[in-house]
Amino acid sequence: MSFAMLEHLTEIFLFPEVKEFWFVSIIGLLMVVIGEIFRKLAVVTAGRAFTHVIRIYHDDHHQLVTHGVYR
Repeated sequence: MSFAMLEHLTEIFLFPEVKEFWFVSIIGLLMVVIGEIFRKLAVVTAGRAFTHVIRIYHDDHHQLVTHGVYR
């Protein structure tokens, strides 16, 4: 999220001609923000079930999350 904001602000201040079509930039920025909020909600909802490690086998203590954004 920080890098997306940094890129957006850098383009506005250093390369304003790239941002001629403001509606496209605003839509893109909104998509980034909404996507990041959705991702954070998913991580919080998953709690201990969330990990960056891809597992092939089922752990005995693992519970499938079926509430919140995972409905």
